[in-house]
Amino acid sequence: MVDGFLLHSPRSVARRLSPAGAVLLDTARRAPRRGAASGEQARTALHVRYRQFLRRVDPPGPHGRATEVSTLPGALRRFLAHPRPPVLLGTVGALGVARAMRGDFRRSDAAVAVGAVAVQPFVEWAIHRYLLHASPEGRYGRAAYQAAGWGHAQHHRDPANLNSMFLRGQDVLGAGAVLLTAGAIGSPRIATGMFCVGAAVLAYDWTHFLIHTRYQPRSALYRSAWRNHRLHHYRNERYWLGVTSPLADKVLGTSPARDAVAVSPAAARPEARAPRGDGNRTGDGTAADASARRRGETPREAPAARRRGRRRWQDAVARRGGSDPRAGWGPA
Repeated sequence: MVDGFLLHSPRSVARRLSPAGAVLLDTARRAPRRGAASGEQARTALHVRYRQFLRRVDPPGPHGRATEVSTLPGALRRFLAHPRPPVLLGTVGALGVARAMRGDFRRSDAAVAVGAVAVQPFVEWAIHRYLLHASPEGRYGRAAYQAAGWGHAQHHRDPANLNSMFLRGQDVLGAGAVLLTAGAIGSPRIATGMFCVGAAVLAYDWTHFLIHTRYQPRSALYRSAWRNHRLHHYRNERYWLGVTSPLADKVLGTSPARDAVAVSPAAARPEARAPRGDGNRTGDGTAADASARRRGETPREAPAARRRGRRRWQDAVARRGGSDPRAGWGPA
């Protein structure tokens, strides 16, 4: 203490000097706390608004099951009624409008579109193989698994569940912002390419959804894509990685004969069952349907295939005079 003042106590010094000094000192001491509190409040408010935005863009389910749909018009209505696909449709529409506003259409735009169609199966294959099915090991694996692998794993656990079927709205908006920016600052050909990327993603989302419905394949191309993706889910997830086209699988050697690949542990687990009493109607959840899916057959095709097998067996028995056709086959 010197002349009645504590050297280590500024508060007591200010109070002894004057009441105004004490007020100023208290205000200075409280200012950082108020700033920190206001910053924390701002971050909390921003987080709350972000969560509200996500609930509007991607409201929580349940959103039903794809196996509740059996017709093409019904599939289109269900696709548009789900909250996620309209976000993708709006993003692709914005990319198309942005390209139209650039003008300057040339033959090179058609070349860009043809190139996008040619490379799309291979890009889709690579994303499916190395991102969606990334193993959560290592730095890259953990990042890829957290970004997309975990959500895709939920889809494999229950393939018909619409809660995990489509691309998330926030991911679509983020990627759309990048594509729009690239198309705006690049040449008109770049803008054409960005629109083609959006259209390819839309084709993937629609085809993937349609495959998981009860709509039966009619064209040869769609039947091939349908069969391959069913085998990917219900035979072995390391093969048949293409969705919109089997081209990349054929070129890269991931489209073997069905019986040449063992049923993987993940595919051997039946998907989540449909509501009680609904399995036979929707073809979703019965043991017979699971077996048919592993053979690459639709639930409707499975009984017909069994009938054909029985007829072949009976014909073989008849040709051998009524004896067991297996008797005497092969080396003694």
